[in-house]
Amino acid sequence: MNAKQYYQERLSVLNISYQKVKKEHRILTFLRLILFTTILISFYAFWGQLVLAPAFIIGVVAFLFSVNLSVNKKTEKERLEALLSINENELKVLGGDWSAMEDGLEFKNPKHAYSNDMDLFGNKSVFQLLNRTVSSNGKKYLANALSEGTANPSLNAQCIEALTNNIAWGQEFMAEGMVRKAEHNKILSLSLLSNFTVDVTSITHVLRFLLPLIGFSSTFLYAFDIIGGGTFVVIIAVVLSMISQQLKKTNSIAQQLTDQSGRVKTILKQLNLYEKLDTKDAILKSQQEGLLNHESSVLTEMKVLDVIMKRFDFRINLLVGVVLNFFLAWDLQLQVQSKKWLDKNRSHLAKWEDQIAEIEFWISGAIYRFNYPNTVYAMLSENDSYEIKDLGHPFVSKEKRVTNDVQIVDQEQFIVLTGPNMAGKSTYLRSLGLAIICANAGLPILATSCKLPKVKLFTSMRTSDDLTVESSYFHAELIRLRFIVDAIEKGEKVFIILDEILKGTNSKDKEIGSALFLQKLKRLNTKGIIATHDLSLCVLADTDKAFKNMYFDSIIARDKLSFDYKINNGVCQNMNASFLLKQMKLVD
Repeated sequence: MNAKQYYQERLSVLNISYQKVKKEHRILTFLRLILFTTILISFYAFWGQLVLAPAFIIGVVAFLFSVNLSVNKKTEKERLEALLSINENELKVLGGDWSAMEDGLEFKNPKHAYSNDMDLFGNKSVFQLLNRTVSSNGKKYLANALSEGTANPSLNAQCIEALTNNIAWGQEFMAEGMVRKAEHNKILSLSLLSNFTVDVTSITHVLRFLLPLIGFSSTFLYAFDIIGGGTFVVIIAVVLSMISQQLKKTNSIAQQLTDQSGRVKTILKQLNLYEKLDTKDAILKSQQEGLLNHESSVLTEMKVLDVIMKRFDFRINLLVGVVLNFFLAWDLQLQVQSKKWLDKNRSHLAKWEDQIAEIEFWISGAIYRFNYPNTVYAMLSENDSYEIKDLGHPFVSKEKRVTNDVQIVDQEQFIVLTGPNMAGKSTYLRSLGLAIICANAGLPILATSCKLPKVKLFTSMRTSDDLTVESSYFHAELIRLRFIVDAIEKGEKVFIILDEILKGTNSKDKEIGSALFLQKLKRLNTKGIIATHDLSLCVLADTDKAFKNMYFDSIIARDKLSFDYKINNGVCQNMNASFLLKQMKLVD
């Protein structure tokens, strides 16, 4: 079954479930209204008739039960809505429209080593095509993986491949995050609690045991007429006033935790799903067990935190809050419980978020692999060979995509790429750049085989002048090239992609400068590719095996221009600028 058929069938099944849950939620909402109205009428009509008290209590219990069922059904309806949206969006992606995905524009950085040239972020970007993350940390993890690579690409590749066989599970994981993605317009991340401290004094520790003792003792004494009602009221007032002195602190703790309650619920749902994930892949299994199966696991601690948050919710009802504080010093107990949990787990919060973000990253890669089954994972080699078969770019539709090979082996260091306008040079450069980016992150690559070393990518393709600092185009180019050389001279292993460098100077100066720069890069033992219209650079390959000439060509026949977009060995002899000027009637 191909991806399109899968999503269409999934939509059909999900829609049946959605309609059923939607109907059940509507019935429960109506039932809740009926019960509430009946209780109010009964309370008014039969006030004072104790014989009806049991029926009244049963009615209240039934109402509360219906409220709980209604809330659960509403959450289930929202989860199914999220799943429907996920599958509808995947069908759009297969059709070439991935605008519904977040584009990561906030991560765009023109000064980055390659992200601007490789269309990593923004509208119609690589990030937008890949992104299936549902948390702020997930987005950051994906952005960082694309921008900087990851420590263990091979592990990522294996986990992504394992999850490719569990697309429905991945969608469920996403849906749980989408249901509570934003509450009260706040950023949800446990790591925000890392710097939050709760100060519990020694007096508080004493009072949390002493005040409940006073509360129960005084109630017992009053019940047996040992103390009078006036004394009992005074004791209640004293106990509650002592607790209310710390009301501001308790409310502050409650606010901090409540802000993250949606995130905690999401993590619990997602981790329960992760625990149930049935995989036979040894690597993914070990990652699963490492996160979940130990005494202080994130799942165990999230359950504890969820209980603490629910206890804070009990305070919202004033009457319940008064009773709990009088008999149990509830606020003081919650202060201690919150401090204990934070002190134990504060240092783990950011790590837990990263681990969950990593799962979101794997799901993003798995869905991309599922949508593009003709992809492979890079084999990262120790040598400096670049060997890719049938490399393509995912931005080009399958119907129009033309794939090409990449080969830089043995003594070869630089490909000098020539060809006319629109023949496919820039697409080829970006395909190669994206392959290196995906290899460093462990993501699938649109090719039939891929062997690469682990290198850092640097590009110079879209340099622009900066009027704010009176920087000319040529000066901006020089700064970019200096940035690249600095990285090489620091000892970093890099691959360079250049497109028409030194455009800001005259033709002769450009030819000489470009040749000298390439020779310098050769001496620095760097590999890369340069696209150029300067055929003079092709003479470098005549005397030096470090350089290799390749070209794209155009075909002009019967006043029509066409391209085959296939790369060839050698130097391009056909240029189409004059032909295009005539076609546009810009010259005679």
